[in-house]
Amino acid sequence: MNKETINKEIINKMIQYFKVLTLSKEEGKYLSDKAYGYDTIFFIAKFVERNKIGNNFNKREHRQRAIEYIEDIFNLSPGTAGAVNYYSESLNLLEFANIIKKVNNNNYIILNNEILNFICQYPENAYIFIYLLTYSTMKNDGILELYKKLYNRSNTEETNKEIINQIYNIFNKKSVSIQTKGSNWSKQLLKYTNIILGFINNGIYFARTLNINYRKKITIYDISLNVEGTRTPNDLKKKNDYILKFSMDYVKYMLEGYTFETVTYDQNKMIPEETIASELAGLKLDIIDSKVEPNVTNDFDKKQFVEDKMKTRNQAVQREFKKRLYENNPKVCPICGFAFSKFLIASHIKPYALCDNTYDAINQYNGLLLCPNHDKLFESAKYMTIDSSTGVIKLNEEARNSKEYGMLEGKKVDMRLINCERTHYLRWHNQRFLENNAATDAN
Repeated sequence: MNKETINKEIINKMIQYFKVLTLSKEEGKYLSDKAYGYDTIFFIAKFVERNKIGNNFNKREHRQRAIEYIEDIFNLSPGTAGAVNYYSESLNLLEFANIIKKVNNNNYIILNNEILNFICQYPENAYIFIYLLTYSTMKNDGILELYKKLYNRSNTEETNKEIINQIYNIFNKKSVSIQTKGSNWSKQLLKYTNIILGFINNGIYFARTLNINYRKKITIYDISLNVEGTRTPNDLKKKNDYILKFSMDYVKYMLEGYTFETVTYDQNKMIPEETIASELAGLKLDIIDSKVEPNVTNDFDKKQFVEDKMKTRNQAVQREFKKRLYENNPKVCPICGFAFSKFLIASHIKPYALCDNTYDAINQYNGLLLCPNHDKLFESAKYMTIDSSTGVIKLNEEARNSKEYGMLEGKKVDMRLINCERTHYLRWHNQRFLENNAATDAN
């Protein structure tokens, strides 16, 4: 894909479609905080698109599936309120945008499949969607020009405070979401609108108190929900590689003509990258679907169904894992230099059966391409490990004393393999290696 093959027609369609949006719209809910992050909308839109029947979607019917999906994608502790909140608020925003329409408490009709599919394509598209929704709503309510004035770098602090107060007064007057005037929550509406608009427009940052922080720049982490510190336990890693791979050049090109100033972009960097997180979403949905048993009462048929689905699931996980390893790493065994690619094995560092979640199972950093001999040696951390800090190969006593493998002890692998997310998994492998050898020594 390049500039010539990117279809921008959808941008003008969204601008026309959003002409009716206003803060006084009672259907759905205008974005107010990080629960409306572009990544939240991206993942929930994919869930809706997968589970719709025709143009219909039932919120209640898919609630438990949505919770499992969201807890996995965002690494939330089971049972946390966040999963339900992300689900409901995303549907509220899609309803506000007239992408879906509520028929009753649980049933929705899909009104615009074209925009829904656009959101599902890339995380960047979800931000483009939210930006245009915000841009249009602010324009329709007469607030957009005030935000443009606010971003004038020659303004005095007093001028900016006055502009913010003007924006706040209009929000209070027009927004049906504000129940208590002057509350911190009512100010949050302004803050998050500012973050969405300011990210691409180099805007100034102000907090929920509406106090301006001139030293802080609005970054990708401000518009993303799936970042450290948001409901995830300290021992779990966020699955957010799409944040680091976010294509700002693609976004600038797509939003050209709808930014506050003329933007520049590198035409050679406009291709959104494939990410683990976006692939994980589809795979996780496949796994959830595989748990739905057929309407049969025969125990044998049920058992056969589960076995077939598990086999399909395992094959899909291994296929995705191997694909990523081959695409992102030298096709050579780092232990011995064996380079016949057809014989190289995609070896998990933390075995698939022990992975805490699907992200670990398909993450290329949880693996190495190894020759058949060293794959067997590395497997289960019984005979060999690679030090997560130094890259030094360590063998257990049996392998160390063998004629075939003894010379590997103390050899170092390329540190480029270590100085990345892979070190996280190698730490696990090192610990398991110590435990295995401790058990062997005790015997």
